[in-house]
Amino acid sequence: MIGERAPQIADLLGEPVAGQVASAADLAELLARTPGDIVLVDAELDCSGLYPIEDVCAPQGTRVLVGVGGTAQVRIASGVVVGAGTSQAPLDSSNGTAAGCLQVAEADRPALDHALARIPDGPPGALWEQVLSLLVMQAVEVKPVYAAPFRIGRAVGRDSDPVRLQARRCARGGDGWLSERTVRPLSRQITPWAVKAGLAPTTVTVASLIVGASAVATAVLGTRWGYLATAVLMIVSLVLDCVDGEVARWTHRYSRGGAWLDAVGDRVKEYAVWFAVAWAVGQQDFWLLILSCLILFTSKHFLDYGWSLRFPPWRPRAIPMSAEPDPWQAAGVVPPSVRPPSWRRVLGMPIAERWLLVAVLLPLTGPWLTFSVLVALGALSLAYTVLTRIRWSHVPIDPVVRPQLVAITDPGFPAWEADRMQWGPAALLGLLVMVAAAAGAPWVVLAGYAIALGLYGVAYGSGPRGRLGWMAPSVARTSEMVILLAVAWFASQPAGAAVFALLAASAWRHYDVIYRIRNQQVLPDRRGTVLLLGAAGRVLVAIVLLLVFGSGAWLWFALYLAVVAVLDSLRSWLMG
Repeated sequence: MIGERAPQIADLLGEPVAGQVASAADLAELLARTPGDIVLVDAELDCSGLYPIEDVCAPQGTRVLVGVGGTAQVRIASGVVVGAGTSQAPLDSSNGTAAGCLQVAEADRPALDHALARIPDGPPGALWEQVLSLLVMQAVEVKPVYAAPFRIGRAVGRDSDPVRLQARRCARGGDGWLSERTVRPLSRQITPWAVKAGLAPTTVTVASLIVGASAVATAVLGTRWGYLATAVLMIVSLVLDCVDGEVARWTHRYSRGGAWLDAVGDRVKEYAVWFAVAWAVGQQDFWLLILSCLILFTSKHFLDYGWSLRFPPWRPRAIPMSAEPDPWQAAGVVPPSVRPPSWRRVLGMPIAERWLLVAVLLPLTGPWLTFSVLVALGALSLAYTVLTRIRWSHVPIDPVVRPQLVAITDPGFPAWEADRMQWGPAALLGLLVMVAAAAGAPWVVLAGYAIALGLYGVAYGSGPRGRLGWMAPSVARTSEMVILLAVAWFASQPAGAAVFALLAASAWRHYDVIYRIRNQQVLPDRRGTVLLLGAAGRVLVAIVLLLVFGSGAWLWFALYLAVVAVLDSLRSWLMG
């Protein structure tokens, strides 16, 4: 406890206070006889509920409480504090304020000792503010713990319904505009009950998958009542999808198996519902509509993922300790500003929005109008994403992220350096050549493939590069899917189910790679990449199978890709 007055949150601390100090020297002396993780608390800090304090004190690294009512400005990027001022030495720009509750992990104790020794050289302010600022100057990774909707400050009192506020606090931010106003209020009613019942997040995830499978079973019926049951089950599955994450954040119960199920389950459920509706309708034109949905949203998602990977995550960077305000600005280590979210994110059409749209329209209007609207909104979302992202692409992608973009692009074709042709026109020309050849005789199709392969090799060059290099994964996925769809649809009797299965299996593999990069920070190994052939290899095998056996053989090819992708995914998530 730091300060001379009686602590305001003494009733919220689960363990007895090891000591109360007022100076850096006294704190250093106290820490010398206190092993392990330590929590520094400002005696004047008050919080309206227990849960934020518990989260700071959880054994999960160095953490600091952040929220309206804090006194120290902080700059947060990529989930960590990368700049920290004090009440007397504020930052030039900030996106949060820290309060006087700071846990320092045992691994960061040497940095804490060094910070206490350098207090006279640091910025002026309260002792805990100085400690936080000097830790960040040493590039210690301090993670923010957000207090909202709990109140922090001085003498804020206690909330009458902390469980309700904690349920709100554990809801993930950044959801779609509609789902935040429809699905999250429902999940927040269930989450406290799930926590009280001791349900593991993985148990809730499995329940969501079971309910999703039930929605698929009722969609296959193809009746109005079947679609109504599908709609209800889809919404229940979507709510449970929110509950599992809220329970995990509430209880700090995370597991690799749960992370894997959560990462891949959404895509499996969505694809399965689409497939079931198309199977029930049983018309070739409707399969084309469903496949258009698949291509549009996959293309859009990989634009989003490529955009998010154009620069490496911003990490804390060591700078000389200084008493000047915002020494990070002077050292030029300030992350670029990020535009705040707004109502326009509804145009992104995240999965919750898509599920809500299908759940509402399917029983009311039937499958044709439902998926026509979904295609139209998907096209609008894709166009909006392309135009706005290109507008904001001012600098080339960072070479550090090229391996991640290469892994998601998964080209599978030879690459040649070509300074005379821009990659965008070359890729588009390759796509047009292949689509034009799709209606020809077998030798024309194979010749078109060879020409397109050469053009894509020229387009790809040494890998994703330039200010639009983040588009490479989306271009690869779109080209692969459009080519396969065109080749299959010019066949005499295209099998819509087999085409969908092949495109969905390939897309699922690449979604899994994205989740590995984002959640595990690992790239797929070469063995799995070789067995899955790359984009060029899959297209070639699909063309040969089509010419020899017909598009129905794609179902077996899709099964092969799915089995290899799932086994490789399980090995990475559970044993990697």
